[in-house]
This record gives sequence, structure tokens and C-alpha cells, in this order.
Amino acid sequence: MIWCNGNFLDDGSGLVELTDRGLLHGLGAFETILAVDGVVQHESRHRARLQDAVDRLGLPDLAELDLNHIVAKLCEHNHCVKGKARARVTLTAGHGAMDAITSSEDGKIFVQVQSYVPSADLPHLITLPWRRNEQSPLIGLKCASYAENLLALRYARSQGADEGLFFNTRDELCEAGMANVFLKIEGEIFTPPLASGCLPGVMRSAIIDVAREQGRVIHEAAITRAQLAMAEQVFVSSALRGIVPAQSLDQRLLSGQPFPVMIP
Repeated sequence: MIWCNGNFLDDGSGLVELTDRGLLHGLGAFETILAVDGVVQHESRHRARLQDAVDRLGLPDLAELDLNHIVAKLCEHNHCVKGKARARVTLTAGHGAMDAITSSEDGKIFVQVQSYVPSADLPHLITLPWRRNEQSPLIGLKCASYAENLLALRYARSQGADEGLFFNTRDELCEAGMANVFLKIEGEIFTPPLASGCLPGVMRSAIIDVAREQGRVIHEAAITRAQLAMAEQVFVSSALRGIVPAQSLDQRLLSGQPFPVMIP
């Protein structure tokens, strides 16, 4: 079962019209959210990032979206109330002129939920041959146009890795294809700043806040290739998996030790 524009529907019934600009042009956005025992995690952070997409891309209004209620009901219907579940919220702009950045009446908000079991394996990382454009108008958005990330994932897997790391046009470390990245260099923790073009990850911001509360410093600073090569540990973070140490980077073995900040 899914939820779409106020209604709970059988999976497959929430059709997107062929004229929807989310389908035709990628004019849409999404959030992937962790639910634990039917409860949405970091709801306010996810909503804030979705609201940014609504404001910048002209997507449907979120005011009536009771995400906690919807996800709880879908977890119940889809038999994933206990344990972890993966919720996805997708917004599309609906029908309209190609140059219109406004939502139409047939714009969609739909929510899907399914059970989620994270992989126990620690990822192998590889640097990617492509660059993120830190000047792109889409920076900071989890846009429906996701082909770049999928190509990055396919490339990484074709090279025997699990995930790839992007540098930006300034040759600074940016992010992984589907995650943010943290490094440990000489005992200090670093992460690329938002100015690098990385996504303002929900887990990224939670980690930085928790570290501050625990008296630990995470440096948001530009990271060069030479600095990445010095890292004794590399971690990737996402809303679903939390923060996970990498096993290797470009076939160089890493320590694989847990992140030094306790994340609740």
C-alpha cells in the first residue's frame, strides 16, 4: 500500500500522468527516511530539506502532509511495524509548461514504505572520474533527476567497489554518490563543507550536532586529494545506515574502526 495526495491506495494505483513534469523533466524531489518501529526518524530535518525543494522547484505544498501518521499507517499495512523500514516521500510538479517552475493541481506527493535490513558489510570506496558542479542550481536538493548518482554507483560496482566519491570542479572532496563523507586524519575528524556542493545530509547534520554536544570537533573544511590520501579512516553517512566506516579506498585498506562519536 502507498499514500498519494491524501489517499491510501493499493500499490500500483497511484499513477503519475504522462504529462507530469516530474516524469518528463525530473522536476521533482524526494526524501529517503528511516522509520524504526513505525516511527519516523529526524522528521523535522527531512521536512526542512523537502521544504527547500518545494520553495526552489515549485512543488506541491507540504502543509497538510502528516508524515508521522502516514508512515505509521503504511508500516502497519505493509507489515513492517517492528524494526527498521525505508520510507520514501516523492514530490512531482504535475502538468505545466516546460519553463514553469510552479506546481499544478495534479502535482503529486506520494509516500512508500517497505521493510529495511541494512547490509552488515563495510563498503569499499573508489574515487570517481566525474566532478560535482558546486555551482549547479540544484545543489542542496535531493532532486528526482538522479541519473548522475546511479551512473556513479554503476561505475563503482563495475570496479569492484560499493560506492564512489565525487570531487568538485575545484578538485575538492564533495560527497559519495549516495552519502556524505567524513574522514579521520591524524586523530581529527573532517567533512566537506556545504560550499563543496555536497548534499546537506540529514544524518550529516545530526552527526555534527551530536558531536558538538559531546564536546567533539568536526571540521567542515575543503579537503584535497592529498588529504584524502592521508586519511586513516573514511566514513559514509546516510539517513538509512547512519554512519559506517569504509573497508578500503581505491584498494587501500582502512582501519574500519567505528566512528569516534556516539550517534544515538
